[in-house]
Amino acid sequence: MILESLQKIKKAETEAKERIENAKGEVVSIIRTAKTEAEELLEERMRNAQSQAEQMRDDAVEAARKECKNIANEWKKETEGLKKEAQKNLGKAKEFILRSLLG
Repeated sequence: MILESLQKIKKAETEAKERIENAKGEVVSIIRTAKTEAEELLEERMRNAQSQAEQMRDDAVEAARKECKNIANEWKKETEGLKKEAQKNLGKAKEFILRSLLG
């Protein structure tokens, strides 16, 4: 009976050691998998962030182009208006110069 009890205890100890070793292997595998998944997730997030940053830059460039075009168009209109006003006064200026020269 004591021998049987000792054998059962020994068997239980062996099984416990095997379970511990199996658990250690599983933990290493789980950690390795988690690390791989975390790295993949980080890479994906970095790609997404890079893509968003590039899109924001492109949007900003496009908005700046539109603003520059609007400013250029306004400047062109104002320049045309000044040119027309100058053309209206050109005749008067010629007359003034001729009178000044001819006395």
